[in-house]
Formats: sequence, structure tokens, C-alpha cells
Amino acid sequence: MKPPVFKIEPREADGALVLALSGELDLAGAPELTEALDAAKASGRPLTVDLRELEFIDSSGLGALVRFNNAAAAAGFEYIVLPGPPQVHRAFVLSGLDQALPFSS
Repeated sequence: MKPPVFKIEPREADGALVLALSGELDLAGAPELTEALDAAKASGRPLTVDLRELEFIDSSGLGALVRFNNAAAAAGFEYIVLPGPPQVHRAFVLSGLDQALPFSS
């Protein structure tokens, strides 16, 4: 059985950009995520990072999100994160990132 492929689906919602992540975010997908996040920030449009369809995230994916969060905070760029399923959100809770990233309730 082949593991789920990591995908980023950009879409529009109420004038904002949504980056919907799906599959498994690991070392292979982290550079693609970094590129998509940087492009989204450069657009200056409101951004939502949607993790609801993500099946797995490792430290590489967490690191990409932390680096983006730090750069966004330094630039005064606000965005929100929609939490993933329990097995994904657990990585954020265990690392304390559930308190550091702008998760929407």
C-alpha cells in the first residue's frame, strides 16, 4: 500500500486565500509547504492554513509552520490555522505549538 501523497490545494474563500493540506506532511513535503506559505504571505491577502484533511505531520512539517509563524509575526502578517484530526493535532499539543500558532476554534 502506497502512503498518502502530500498535497496543497490553494483556493479562495470570501476574498481570503486558503491552503488546504492533505496527505502526509513530512520531510519530502516541507519545502513545498514553505514555498506555498511564503507566496501566500507575499500576496498580502488574508490566509487560512487548513489542516483538516492532513493525515500525518512530522517534525519537518511542524518546523515549516513554526518558521512561517515566526516570519509572519515579524512582518505583522496575521493568519489562522484550522486544526487537523486528533492524530495530527496531537503533534501540536505534545510540542506546545497548539499554544504558539494561531489555531481557530
